[in-house]
Amino acid sequence: MYQLSEVESNYRRLFKDFLRNSYINGLKLLLLHSPVHYAKALWLAFLAVIVVWTHIVIVNLTLEYIDQPTEIHMAPNLVHVSNSPFPAVGVCRSSMISKSLMHNYAAKIYQHQTQNGAAVGNGSRYSPLGLEVLADRLLLLSNFYLNADEEAPLDVAELGQLHWLLTSYYNGSEYSVHDILRELTPDCGDLVLRGIVYGTPVNTSQLFIKRATSSGVCCIFNYRRPSYSQYPGQRERDDAEMAALPQVVFESNSVLNGIQFVLQDTHQDDYTLSYFTNTAFRLMIFPQEDYASVQSNKHGEILVDHNTIVEIPVQPKFFDSSAAVRGVTPKVRRCYFPEEGQKLLNQSYYSLDECILLCRINSMLQHCGCASSPMAGTALNVSYCSLLDLPCLMKWRSVWYGFTEYPYVEQDEEAADDASSMAQCPLCLPSCDGVNFEISSNVAPLRRSFNSSGYGHGLLKDLNNDRPLSIIKLFFKLRFAKSTQMNMVGDWIVLLNRFGGILSLMYGFSIISYIEIFYYLTGKWFVFYYRAWLKPRNDSNKIDSVTSSLHWNE
Repeated sequence: MYQLSEVESNYRRLFKDFLRNSYINGLKLLLLHSPVHYAKALWLAFLAVIVVWTHIVIVNLTLEYIDQPTEIHMAPNLVHVSNSPFPAVGVCRSSMISKSLMHNYAAKIYQHQTQNGAAVGNGSRYSPLGLEVLADRLLLLSNFYLNADEEAPLDVAELGQLHWLLTSYYNGSEYSVHDILRELTPDCGDLVLRGIVYGTPVNTSQLFIKRATSSGVCCIFNYRRPSYSQYPGQRERDDAEMAALPQVVFESNSVLNGIQFVLQDTHQDDYTLSYFTNTAFRLMIFPQEDYASVQSNKHGEILVDHNTIVEIPVQPKFFDSSAAVRGVTPKVRRCYFPEEGQKLLNQSYYSLDECILLCRINSMLQHCGCASSPMAGTALNVSYCSLLDLPCLMKWRSVWYGFTEYPYVEQDEEAADDASSMAQCPLCLPSCDGVNFEISSNVAPLRRSFNSSGYGHGLLKDLNNDRPLSIIKLFFKLRFAKSTQMNMVGDWIVLLNRFGGILSLMYGFSIISYIEIFYYLTGKWFVFYYRAWLKPRNDSNKIDSVTSSLHWNE
């Protein structure tokens, strides 16, 4: 009992010594006498609440730091829009295939079929197809586009027969669905009739080039992306055509001196398949070197109805990053610098859209072993799908949109949700430097001509309404654009400063206070415990003389 009471006495003396000498504010009040009943207990409870709340704040700050170890500041500035490249403009018809061109193409295949007799393939004989039936079968090629609609199940025998006919028509070589679809679409001169670029009339057939996109073949203005035809010879011709396009100098002028184009659609009886229920033109605005794809382009599409005038103000937004941000990993800063993105894709150009495009190609290759040529959008050496692969592509499309069509690939519904669309591309991040475009639109009705001779003046002079017309106008919205620079303003040192500020503000705490608590709980506590329990009783006087001093006796 003597030893136990002595230990308790030492504990009390140790605790009082800690309260008396500690640098933590508010502890010394516990040693003072107070006439108020339970005053010390209330004060101790108040201190405990402050300590617990403060450390909860510190834990939350630590968790935020673990998730985002750096603080990045966005500093806005104003830059003249003349520093911005004008975006590419893609104009597409609602009908994906022209009926007249489809019949002309079917007539060539029918003539070839007639000259070579009945088609034979894979050890079985196919009955010769009539011209109208063959033309309807060619509509199956539109299933290579990336459309979200549900189509009827495909007949494998019909696909096999059309595949054999196309292979035979191209003398047994691999046919290009991409180039066939381009052949089944009218030329750009038939879609974009006239244009004015900053007050100067232009020949639109020399400014627009025809390219396949994920949802149809479109005519694209101000395009700088190399050709992605399957045939090397066609790629060379397309690149030469693009290089010969006149360079347009863009200005930051008003809507009266912007860029204007007159669009003319085909007759209603030339329509075959339309992605939308209406007949509006589809307008895509995107960076010059990107692939024109609605699924990966954040601007989506602008629908231009027939007999309307659509004004499209374009407002660029510049963004760049300081050298200090390069020291942070891409996963933390959420973006890639140009050389990092180029290394990731192993090519000379990187953007978020480009990364998603290649990710989509890899997804098609993973599920079907080939890629749909209209959706590939790149000249990479990949295996392109034929009509025989179309059922697999349609199932893959369901996977891309988030449906579980591959139970042997996705083990459960949660995994299937994670594998859909953008979740399949976790490595794709935006660029740290570059320019984005904010797009809006204003619509006004286009007055119809009152006589058969057509309009009498202006950009529509001598044009009539036998075929639907529309006008689009594009211009820079403002003379100055916002430029945002990303700077790193915080790291672990800033976090440490926050800890010190919070602890000092609440109760004068510091790192020395933590060391002090550790010292009293280990060194001094061990000394008192050791002397109280291991020293002999007959040395009690000596123990008293030693414990009378609270300093270590080495």
